[in-house]
Amino acid sequence: MLRLPLLITLALAALAARAQMTPDKPRLVLMLVVDNLNNEQLDIVRNECGRDGFNRLLAEGTVCRNAYYDAGGNYSGKNMATLFTGAPASTHGVVSETWIDRFDNRKVHAIYGKVYDSQGRIGADTLVADNRLLLCSTITNQIRKKYNSAARVVSLGFDPDMLIWLSGMQQAEPTFWFDTRTGNFVGNNAQTPDTMLRKAIDCFNSKRIADVYLGKQWAPRNDISQYHEWKYFKSTTGAQRTFYYNMRQSPAAPPDYSLVAGSPYGNTLLRDLAASVLLDTRMGRDDVPDVLMLQFNATPSTAHKTQPLDAETEDLLLCLDDNIADLLRLIDHEIGMDNTLVVLCAARGSYDLSHTPQEQWNSRGSVSLHRASALLNLYLMALHGQGRWVDNYKSGEMYMNAELAKEKGVDFALLCSEAADFLTQMQGIGTAIAASTLDRTFALSPVVNGMKRNYHRKRSGDVLFALEPGWAEEQDDGSCIMQLWGQEFVPLVFAGWRIGRNAVLYERHNMADVAPTICTFLNVQKPDGCSGSDIPLIK
Repeated sequence: MLRLPLLITLALAALAARAQMTPDKPRLVLMLVVDNLNNEQLDIVRNECGRDGFNRLLAEGTVCRNAYYDAGGNYSGKNMATLFTGAPASTHGVVSETWIDRFDNRKVHAIYGKVYDSQGRIGADTLVADNRLLLCSTITNQIRKKYNSAARVVSLGFDPDMLIWLSGMQQAEPTFWFDTRTGNFVGNNAQTPDTMLRKAIDCFNSKRIADVYLGKQWAPRNDISQYHEWKYFKSTTGAQRTFYYNMRQSPAAPPDYSLVAGSPYGNTLLRDLAASVLLDTRMGRDDVPDVLMLQFNATPSTAHKTQPLDAETEDLLLCLDDNIADLLRLIDHEIGMDNTLVVLCAARGSYDLSHTPQEQWNSRGSVSLHRASALLNLYLMALHGQGRWVDNYKSGEMYMNAELAKEKGVDFALLCSEAADFLTQMQGIGTAIAASTLDRTFALSPVVNGMKRNYHRKRSGDVLFALEPGWAEEQDDGSCIMQLWGQEFVPLVFAGWRIGRNAVLYERHNMADVAPTICTFLNVQKPDGCSGSDIPLIK
């Protein structure tokens, strides 16, 4: 029998050997971004997963249990910009999906620019997605500064609003997303000079795999009685509850691939494309680091969520677990996990349960943005006379009419303060602050700190507000979206390369900490707007 000191010596020798075998930096950074996943859902589903997907990453990596985005708005692109720049929205400028340009009072879309007409409708015939409105550099810029075009940076997925932000500022990196009209993966830069990548994408599209999935049906892969919804919510969802969805609604209608995209077949399609790109372009095969981002779908296109883990979402995640396992096995065979840094995270962590009749998940109430702005305008007219005092509004913000205030001789700062005071009195609104006073506002409240980190002077509104916990925000189309208070917690797992194994960090880490951590591992400078801190992952 070996003595304990000898066991310790052998273990230390093994660790030292591993450190010598692994390169000084990862050859491939594989970022697995799930569009809508939180820690609670991952905890529930992992018990039904195999050992080689989610559970492998959790067991062989380091889990940041309290990672979060600054809450504010519902635009995933804001979070993605923070993830890749290491900066809050107050620095990178992507405050929401749309905002009002202060100079010409026109509505701006985050990735399409000024495409709206005077009626607020999209007027452009051809929309070209890019990130030219991003105000600071990303991980990609820093990699390019050191390695120029020798490094490959590729984004693949379903939603350009999530994918486009990996590209460097003013730089069009290869970005491809699934087009639900054609069933192909298309991009903002289809003429990329990377001929190997272009050939891999064209070859994959030519196989028309999505057409095969159009003829399939999505049904539960496991015994549905073992699903979370069936076990714990059977009394309200029904004992006979199950699901069967045809991927093509009507054979006579033109093909619509949206159901495929929001089903397990969509993630499998992305897995196969990612495998083709890894093999055909030989990413991760040399000492120049490459980055591959995959945006997987965890939002079913077939039904509304009715509890934290409805059957469709659970089935989608179980299939995604297999997809991730397949990719990790490919990494093992072609590149090696010791040469690869894998980052698993989410674009958002919230789920909308506003449609459920179940009392425990229903919101305490909803605040209509349209009604709130109309009431505020009536109040200000009573104080200062007729006019359109509220110029525009969006999630959590009101834009006030500075020109009208100047015309009527009303102090603009006073106008914004009056608006904030009025909004604070409305049911469901927890706090409202005139944006001009943010710099002078000191508060320990996470929601106020979140406002500061999400506010950009040239793009955000003049009055900021947050709903009380448990309240929903009613959109112009009548839908309601639950709002979070201060912070939005999401899964964050690092694995591979020299990452500590089977470790859990309970300290809070803003998702802005991911970019500087990756840059440190790659031995490149941090993005120019970065305010995040390195996460202690190497053991």
